[in-house]
Order: sequence, then structure tokens, then C-alpha cells
Amino acid sequence: MPKQITRKCVCCGRQMKIQLNKDRKYSGGHYFGKVSLPIKGTGKNIITGTCRIRGKEFETFKWTGKEKKVEYWECNKCYKE
Repeated sequence: MPKQITRKCVCCGRQMKIQLNKDRKYSGGHYFGKVSLPIKGTGKNIITGTCRIRGKEFETFKWTGKEKKVEYWECNKCYKE
């Protein structure tokens, strides 16, 4: 019998019910892994260099403070957009 978990869509905030099967497959949403988010007030962004994307130059940054890891899930509707 599949296990059921609830997660929130990162894009729209909609609650999703995810079915987890024993063969490590899932349905009801799309999982992209874990991402690190900076915790406000614990550090600052420092410029580490630059990069070029399509002929334009952009600065690259590194966060010096604490980070929180969260799961990145999208609902089916947001994934299709």
C-alpha cells in the first residue's frame, strides 16, 4: 500500500498529496531535490566574481550566513507552465 505525504508547491503554495510507492516512484507532484535558502539577518552577500550569460556580464555572489535546506516540490499545474 502506498504511503501518502502532503507538501506545499513552491510556486503557488497549493497543498499537494503525494503518493509514495515501495518502488521509490511517486505521483501527485514533481520533486526537484533539496535547495538551500539563506536565513535573513545571519549574514550578507559578498561578490565573488562575474559571469557572462548571452553576452551580458553579471556579478556572482556567495551568502556568508546560515542556510536552511528545504524540499523543492511543484504541483502538476505549475510544472506544466
